[in-house]
Amino acid sequence: MIPLGFAHWLRPRAAPQPQPIPPLVEQLREECEAMARYALHHGLPVAPELIAQLGPLIDRQMPPQATPHHALAAIHRKLAAAIAPATPQAVTLLDAQHRSDHPFPWLGPVPLIRLLTSAAIVFLIAVIATGMSPDVSSANIDRGFLDSDGAPLLWNTLFLLFCAGLGASFATLFQAHRYVAAATYDPKYDASYCARLILGVIAGLILVEMLPAHLFDGGSMHNFGKPTLAMLGGFSATAVHRLLQRLVDALETLVRGDRSADADAAMQTYRARAASERTQWQSELAANLIDLQQSFDSNASPEAMRQRLADFTRAMLAASDPPASAPPSASNRPSKE
Repeated sequence: MIPLGFAHWLRPRAAPQPQPIPPLVEQLREECEAMARYALHHGLPVAPELIAQLGPLIDRQMPPQATPHHALAAIHRKLAAAIAPATPQAVTLLDAQHRSDHPFPWLGPVPLIRLLTSAAIVFLIAVIATGMSPDVSSANIDRGFLDSDGAPLLWNTLFLLFCAGLGASFATLFQAHRYVAAATYDPKYDASYCARLILGVIAGLILVEMLPAHLFDGGSMHNFGKPTLAMLGGFSATAVHRLLQRLVDALETLVRGDRSADADAAMQTYRARAASERTQWQSELAANLIDLQQSFDSNASPEAMRQRLADFTRAMLAASDPPASAPPSASNRPSKE
């Protein structure tokens, strides 16, 4: 017999129905109304005639045969220019969230901010809770993965993960809040913020446990403890990625050898070839000038003189074309993935 609770979860569920897309005229009405309210709240310069034209369109006080698309589109364009750099999508979303009856409005104006704020609070409570364990201590944390086992290893690893998550949630929340405050927030990037949060937790653990401890002996991070390093790694997962990339580049240089000598030799060869071509071109130019001067001294006809000048001009233009070969540069080298 399967319990009723498990039977409820095992029952196949219907596919979620997609949200209906509102008609274009309804979208124009909602965004125009939200932008007008935003402009009036923030004291932005908006023509009174524009608000007067928008009122009947929002209230649908028009003849049944009338199509307000053109008028709404024109008002939408003017309002979007008035509230720039804020975007109509962000202003409409913030306006709808502000007028909705959410049980926890103090967590943030949009679902992403509320999620990140909740994650930051959870990580903060988790850091405090795991730090209260007697197994979490400086000595146990410094022992690392290889010299520890059992419950102390579990508690100290969780403590470091929560420290990294606290730094990652702080950085992600701070960055997302800037876009919300500027009314340039775009919901299509919500998944990227969640990915940054997860990458921050992983980066913090890599920084304190996977990399050699003597890597930071020569810098200012020598006096930082593992919790601080985990929080810094979570705050900037990009910095950890760059650090790992530098280690990979150093390993490739060690295996393949330094290629800078080959690049310098190729550059010297190109410069020598260019100098030789320039000397040859100068010699040909001097010979052509001498030949042209001799033709002026002779009793040649004007047509022949014009022909010689035309030939000399064509030769000069052909010689001024850049050579087909180019020096090896960083842009031509294959990128390292």
